[in-house]
Amino acid sequence: MLPHHFRHPDRLPARVVAAALLLLAGGWIAGARPRRLGAGATCWSPGVARAVAVHGGRALFRVPTAAPTSETLVVVSALTRASGPYPLRLSARPVDRAEEPAPAGDPPPAVPPQAAPELPSPSAPGHGLPPREQVFHMLVRPGDLASPSNYAPIRSVLKAVGRRVQVYVARADADRVGDDLLEDLIVTFDDRIHPVAAGCFGTARDVDGDGRFTILLSSDLDHLGGGRHAVDGFVKGADLDSSVPAPFGNHCDMMYLNTALRAGPYLRTIVAHEYMHAVVASQKRLRPAGTAGDCLEEEGWLDEAMAHLAEDFHGFATSNIDYRVSAFLSCPERYQLVVEDYFAADLLRSHGHRGSTYLFLRWCVDRYGPGLLPALVRSDRRGIDNLEAATGSRFADLYRRWSLALFRSGMDPMSARPAAGDDGYRGLNLRAPYGEWELAGPRYGRVIPGGPAECWQAAGTSSHFVLVQGSAAGAVEIEVVGPAEAQVQVTALPLEADRPRLDLALETTRAADGSLGIRARVAERHGVAVRLSGLSWERQTPGPNPHASDFRPGRLDQIGVAAAFGTAAVPAGGELTSGPIPLTGISDQTGQLVIKVLGTDPRGRPVSAWAELNPQAGPEPIGHPGGELDPLVGPG
Repeated sequence: MLPHHFRHPDRLPARVVAAALLLLAGGWIAGARPRRLGAGATCWSPGVARAVAVHGGRALFRVPTAAPTSETLVVVSALTRASGPYPLRLSARPVDRAEEPAPAGDPPPAVPPQAAPELPSPSAPGHGLPPREQVFHMLVRPGDLASPSNYAPIRSVLKAVGRRVQVYVARADADRVGDDLLEDLIVTFDDRIHPVAAGCFGTARDVDGDGRFTILLSSDLDHLGGGRHAVDGFVKGADLDSSVPAPFGNHCDMMYLNTALRAGPYLRTIVAHEYMHAVVASQKRLRPAGTAGDCLEEEGWLDEAMAHLAEDFHGFATSNIDYRVSAFLSCPERYQLVVEDYFAADLLRSHGHRGSTYLFLRWCVDRYGPGLLPALVRSDRRGIDNLEAATGSRFADLYRRWSLALFRSGMDPMSARPAAGDDGYRGLNLRAPYGEWELAGPRYGRVIPGGPAECWQAAGTSSHFVLVQGSAAGAVEIEVVGPAEAQVQVTALPLEADRPRLDLALETTRAADGSLGIRARVAERHGVAVRLSGLSWERQTPGPNPHASDFRPGRLDQIGVAAAFGTAAVPAGGELTSGPIPLTGISDQTGQLVIKVLGTDPRGRPVSAWAELNPQAGPEPIGHPGGELDPLVGPG
């Protein structure tokens, strides 16, 4: 969506002080005095995370390994609010003894959380008919938001009226909008969106006093910003502020929708999302007369997170967020969580950023309750300050716990009850199908003690996940190094030694008609049998238009996997090689792909492997069965 938070034309973007402090999470994230450990020491326990001290961007710690198949998850985060990227490095070497890590010197918790505010009663519904024609001003050209020449008048006609909503259509598009779309808008808004909003987090303020919210349908949303952007909907905060003159604002509580939308669950989800933007903008910008403080605008990342959470509250569909979640999980270190202004950062159509912020706030609401959303909406704070006040927790603590929750989501069988002190998601499994997309948790790298280091570029407020293999020597020393200004945070989580490990190698193939395909080899490395359940492929960086023909993922279900490999069962320590698998919807121009293979072990625990493929590269050998996998692709 376009910048719902269009700023007052004479107001510069607020600059927020960077530097989130590190905090030791309570309960299952342990801290302790550093000391050496002898045989049988239990300071490090499988499933118990440790917050590791970082000094000057460097962390050094030793973890015991019960067996060479033991693994330790290391989550390395950059907490700075600067965009980066920052070079980070993780290396490991075998050692004979472990040590209890020095604790992270984290500050005390924040103040007690704010109570959920009492929601006001909504204004009375509208009476009488609205004007048959209206002129709305829309930003349609790129450049300075404060230049009137970048706005165009949209002459519109009234097409439908409900109790709480009225629908206008741009005169040029009057014949493109069917009655089914208009009816869906009126019924959905009157009977579902407005009542749920009123009961859960509040309603948009009736800026123009007509008792109804306005929806404007226009095909101009297909080529906004001089043709750079095609969006399904947006809200412009300046419209909700009666002090902003035309053409910068329309003095109207309203949203803009694309005439290409069709009746159905996706349309309803878009309306719910955009209406939440209007709720947030009106509550922040239009504070009651006499309220202390300046006019507020919520920071872009938290505003988008709340709009996506509103989609969950309404429950129409996941189709506006599923692909964004998958994009983020495919490369979490690329996507900065805390972005004050997506428009200024030129990240309006970066889907992975939106997936990040949704998953973060989804977890916060799961942990702190549904009252968190109205507390955020109606507070006199913004951004991290708003979140810390509403939860009573420091951002660094929230970020550490959330990063672990991303990895732990779905790691145990779905039938198992949550463990005592569970700090994960409720009802969201990041290792299961989500809409049309196969999720496999956050992508991770692997490091073998004594082998090559893992190096990456990290955005600010992002995390990278690394699995460090065990050592026959009895312990592994792990070193993380990065620039001090990145504000590095390190968390270590020993995993059970009996989990399987899959590796995936690929080669490209060509059918007789020249269409692209792959041949895949899957190997199990830890001596635990695995039954494959799916294989999927998607663009590593989704294009800006989610309706493009090559945007959606391709996938094989368990039957398709069994047909491609001859069986879905990977024996313990064994491997399978597939026949040619056509990559439906993929061409040489698609760009870098992410391939995922998924399965479960005999205890029902999920396991996955990842690989990348560049369709423009020539065919590569898959490697020899039984040997190391083709270095063309990396596991994890």
